[in-house]
Amino acid sequence: MDWIGLNFVPGSRRRVDPDLAHDLAQQVGGRIPLVGVFADQPLEEIESVLHRVPLDAVQLHGSESPEFCTRLDRPVWKVFHVGKGWDPGVLRPYAGVATYLFDTALPGGGSGGAGVSFDWSLMPANPPHPWFLAGGLGISNVANAINLLRPDGIDLNSGVESSVGVKDPARLEAIMEIVSVWRTQAVVVGLPGRPGEGVAVENEIWPCWSVSTSRESPEIEIRGLLDLLAIHRKMVLDLRQRAEEDFQSLTIELMHWQMIAREGGGRLKFRLPDAMVEAALRNSLSGLIDLVD
Repeated sequence: MDWIGLNFVPGSRRRVDPDLAHDLAQQVGGRIPLVGVFADQPLEEIESVLHRVPLDAVQLHGSESPEFCTRLDRPVWKVFHVGKGWDPGVLRPYAGVATYLFDTALPGGGSGGAGVSFDWSLMPANPPHPWFLAGGLGISNVANAINLLRPDGIDLNSGVESSVGVKDPARLEAIMEIVSVWRTQAVVVGLPGRPGEGVAVENEIWPCWSVSTSRESPEIEIRGLLDLLAIHRKMVLDLRQRAEEDFQSLTIELMHWQMIAREGGGRLKFRLPDAMVEAALRNSLSGLIDLVD
């Protein structure tokens, strides 16, 4: 988690009183930066909160003008509400903001937090950077969003709540596992592939790495596997793209990978092409490699 958001929008069910926000900031102690959420509020009101709460950035969810954004003495994250008929041309006057954040346009307006995704095909082809994605993101769709859109960051809200305004630690942990695979993709170069959708295993969501057909040397692939295991104690490796490989050779390789994971205190499960799963069952090898049910 890179930022903590504090909502100061009047009437919002997630609004935090500035005095409580001050106490929360003291507990955080500068370890994680804070962004304050506002929507169409007077400059004086925002400045009053800034005087009380040590915010590192301001997120503006309303119809604030480009000129208004320049009057704040904190980096501004400007929210743009995406829906049918919206015009990406509205971005141009906001060239001076620190971050562009795309959220769902709600009927009758609103400042987000409704748990509804927008049609991602409506995103501009080349959005200005850095840009964040918001709108109904949760365990079920965050990996797809990341893989399809490649945002610089994601804004999580209702998708990690057990009820309105109450964040669920288990959901947060599960989604951070998924997100951290994506964030480390540039580091994990030895095991070619990309993040996949999180997989339900034993009543948990395990992060998934979809292993590509391109191959490195065994030593480099093991180094890439160790990179992943250094971040994730539990992983699903999806090898369905390796359908053309020799089954016996791949089985020996996966047994070796399992041993490496176990020696480090981790666990691996595998997704294989249907033909390989059938071969494992025929040859009584399914007990030697841990397959996803």
